[in-house]
Amino acid sequence: MFSGYRFEMIVGCMSAGKSSELIRRIERARLAYLPTIIVRPAMDTRSKPNHVESRNGMASQAITAESAKDILKYSSHAVVIGIDECQFFGEDIIEVVQALLRQKKKIIASGLDLDYRGVPFGPVPALLAMADRVDKLLAVCRKCGSDFACRTQRLVQSSEQILVGDAQYEARCIHCFEAPGEYQLRLELPREEQFVPQIVLNKIGVA
Repeated sequence: MFSGYRFEMIVGCMSAGKSSELIRRIERARLAYLPTIIVRPAMDTRSKPNHVESRNGMASQAITAESAKDILKYSSHAVVIGIDECQFFGEDIIEVVQALLRQKKKIIASGLDLDYRGVPFGPVPALLAMADRVDKLLAVCRKCGSDFACRTQRLVQSSEQILVGDAQYEARCIHCFEAPGEYQLRLELPREEQFVPQIVLNKIGVA
């Protein structure tokens, strides 16, 4: 039986080091000879298959799950379960976490607490309320350079809550963050037809 935390949440904006911290804590559990797994949502295609990767180069093997309920299929032999990008699993992740806690598992989950609009992201608020340890990590603001970035700024035109990709976002502090509707989005999603072949550029005298 665990004498420490049973359900830990690691939250923050993009580039705050959430996945790195998740991997670090899972590795500590492995050093203690505890059976562990990391599960990540299939819809997050930024990492290579069966891996979770951080922006600073840390990586670990992971199981890709189509839905939160799939986690229960892989958790039977694990004592410590890591869940990366938990906001992408949807509301059913709440029941899954509750079931795992009843099974006396230890859970370490990471994810965005706020979406691109600066409002609570899906099931994360409920998970935060359930957790017995919460760590909110900050990033470097890409606009002013402060160490207090806590928002994820979307840089492309889209009204979808979930838009997977790193190039479409940057970390911002609360002072530099601009919510949709408060400003005109400066960029649009790239389109294939915008590509101009090099041979055409040479004909018009562009080096």
